[in-house]
Amino acid sequence: MNEITCESDFTHLRTEMTKKLAVIAKKLEHDILTIDQNNIQILNDIEEISKGLADLESRTSTYFLNCLLAEYTEYSAELSRTIHKLSLNRHGALIVIEKNDPVSPLINGGTSIQARVSSQLLESIFHPESPLHKGAVLLQSDLIISAANQLPFTQQIFWDRSFDPREMAAVGLSEQCDALILLVSDKGSTSFCVGGRLYPFSAK
Repeated sequence: MNEITCESDFTHLRTEMTKKLAVIAKKLEHDILTIDQNNIQILNDIEEISKGLADLESRTSTYFLNCLLAEYTEYSAELSRTIHKLSLNRHGALIVIEKNDPVSPLINGGTSIQARVSSQLLESIFHPESPLHKGAVLLQSDLIISAANQLPFTQQIFWDRSFDPREMAAVGLSEQCDALILLVSDKGSTSFCVGGRLYPFSAK
């Protein structure tokens, strides 16, 4: 799989990242120089650094997701609303957005939908009481093609964490095609998968 890049003006985010990283670097430098003083303040510094890095990760991944969405569909705003609402309600979801590589030969078991992309329809599909909520929805540009699709699981072994079935399916499919896959866990956490890699982002 080729390296994933995003065709967009990165200037604003790069400036923001540089400023935040400079603040973190200054705090780290101070702590390194004063660590022998056994100052308990270092605990607060570590907490601030951790929060700063988490915020930077969230902002950066959200930027790249929005950038990628614009390359896959004209309904990026509609999908962002969908993910936000599903996350708030803690309704698990798996949304596959096709790009150039055909996805249909790689999946199975889906139910045909053939409807325009809408937040309301996607939310109803992934409602826990919907018979279609398990499995993945397949989108092609502005159309919801099918729901309740089964995706191929990755054969990778991840030693650093335990992946849930949605994540294993998203990674598995994205290893075989250039689709962009959006995920919402049952706990409300959100991520996207492309090129065989999973990236967390903020749906707020």
